[in-house]
Amino acid sequence: MTGEREIELILEGAAWLDRTPKYLRPRPSVIELKERFNMTPAQACQAIRRHHEAMRQAGGANDAAA
Repeated sequence: MTGEREIELILEGAAWLDRTPKYLRPRPSVIELKERFNMTPAQACQAIRRHHEAMRQAGGANDAAA
């Protein structure tokens, strides 16, 4: 999968991470994204990266860990 659909999938996964608190995520993020959105491990990592970038830009809790 490449192109627009892959980008949409990654953005959808990142948005899910944005709106779902960690305590409500039942498993590690890569595993959850792979199963929930049928992503490859690389796509899941890209979604997580986008989520972390958004958190950092918003001044979220991940700032201290970055």
